[in-house]
Amino acid sequence: MSGDTKILDDLWGVIEERSSSLDKESYTRIMLEKDTNTLARKMGEESIETIVAALGQSREDVINESADLLYHWLLLLKKLDINPNEVYQVLASRRKSSK
Repeated sequence: MSGDTKILDDLWGVIEERSSSLDKESYTRIMLEKDTNTLARKMGEESIETIVAALGQSREDVINESADLLYHWLLLLKKLDINPNEVYQVLASRRKSSK
């Protein structure tokens, strides 16, 4: 895979920073103030939008919806106090065991 995959780490940093921000207009902060069910439903909505885009929209739409999905996935992890590195470790261990 090419490109800057570090972007997820950078985005996580922004989410961490904005979670304690006093900016009442920050979308990140507003979303994190919602309950877990609301964030999970939002992630579900973004998942469905990604699927719909994949089944009949443009490549650009799939890319944009995928970005929304990843952002909302990170928001949900933050709400649940799960660091993305924990998920990455599971992926790494699965990769080692599938050889």
